Amino acid sequence: MGEALFRVLVSTPRCVVPTLRHDELKADPGIMRAIAREHRIPVYDLGRLACFGVYLDVLEPGTVRLDDTVTRPRSC
Repeated sequence: MGEALFRVLVSTPRCVVPTLRHDELKADPGIMRAIAREHRIPVYDLGRLACFGVYLDVLEPGTVRLDDTVTRPRSC
């Protein structure tokens, strides 16, 4: 991604916090429902969890800018 190299460690299970009201943003439980319906991923021995995002390990530091291309090695 950009000039950096990362390794994906695990998908990021989501909690309900993004669905809650934040300042002027209204609560929206539909966000979590959509993630739970469309994107359940096995996470360790915890079962299939509603995930959005990933935790990364930085292998080679570098600059990452908005709109940089993200490429995935063929072996993934």
